[in-house]
Amino acid sequence: MTACLLIERDIMRITEVKKKNGTTVYRAGVYLGVDQVTGKKVKTSVTGRTRKEVKSKAQQAQIDFKLNGSTIQKAVMVKNFQELADIWLESYKLTVKPQTYEATLSNLRTHIYPVFGNRQLDKITASDIQVFINQLSRYFENFVTIRSIIRRIFQQGILLQLVTNNPARDIILPRRQKKADDNKVKFIAPDDLKAFLDNLEKKQYKRYSLYYEYVLYHLLLSTGLRIGEACALEWTDIDLDKSTITVNKTYNKGLKAVSTAKTKSANRTISIDKKTVNMLRLYKNRQRQLFFETGARAPSVVFATPTREYFDLAIRQSALDTRCKEAGIPRFTFHAFRHTHASLLLNAGISYKELQYRLGHANITMTLDIYSHLSRDKEKEAVAYFEKAISSL
Repeated sequence: MTACLLIERDIMRITEVKKKNGTTVYRAGVYLGVDQVTGKKVKTSVTGRTRKEVKSKAQQAQIDFKLNGSTIQKAVMVKNFQELADIWLESYKLTVKPQTYEATLSNLRTHIYPVFGNRQLDKITASDIQVFINQLSRYFENFVTIRSIIRRIFQQGILLQLVTNNPARDIILPRRQKKADDNKVKFIAPDDLKAFLDNLEKKQYKRYSLYYEYVLYHLLLSTGLRIGEACALEWTDIDLDKSTITVNKTYNKGLKAVSTAKTKSANRTISIDKKTVNMLRLYKNRQRQLFFETGARAPSVVFATPTREYFDLAIRQSALDTRCKEAGIPRFTFHAFRHTHASLLLNAGISYKELQYRLGHANITMTLDIYSHLSRDKEKEAVAYFEKAISSL
């Protein structure tokens, strides 16, 4: 009771104020309550010509606060899910990297908007989202990310008091549909790799474009770099005297621009072998010579050409497809160089922790998930070695 009296007294503490023109007004500080959106205490002030008017305005301020849902946040008019998503995106964009934002926007446009974009928020039920996620999981591997986006957008709706509950919160995630080759890394088979490299070795001297490919493929194979990391590589990132490459950025094909590394752990400095060092020294001189012949300045980007600073990934994949066809081997993507690099190192005895750092994986679990089958293969070899050893006793 005492506490209530103190609050009431604090609410109606009216002070007399003399204005410059000689008139007298009355003011009072009014405690409205706790804002349901921000969780903070809310106060306001009212002014009147009489004490009675101040009391009336104070009561009205409290009533208005409650009618507005106990918040001072302005009401937001949203017609459908897509409009709420647009509001959420404005804040989300400030918290993530450009490439992450673009990927989220792509997921919204490709998967979410066609189903929920034009629907009213109160018409979207947990059942609707569950059915959608169940169907999506049959053909789209990243359905968990889609559920997360929907959940976060509805959470924004709760903050804006547009909805009272989040229908995506308790969705049951389906079990991932594993493909037959999900657990097998697509790396280049030894015989195919030999045929591919032999073909490159013969062709590199014919013209600069083939030499350029030769250097790119060898660098990817010897370092395990992601193709975007190789594309963004600058000569200042390579220390030929110390035989190291520092990775701190990547080329984003969606944005068509260089951005920071994929994750914090993707920032790394790795060692390179002598053959790769010598290859890069020769390539650097030949690249500069080409630029000088065309009247251009020496490039800062390792794989720049006189006509393009950063190579086009689609064009480069097309060229790679041609080399595979010439060598008579199955087509593979640039990521196969990365997997092959990892496989060669694991078979040579490198630890998973060392491989995690070299590849720039966020955690060792990722490395183990991708390459654990290689350990099983080596374990089978160990049995053969034991049998051979025991039979020689």
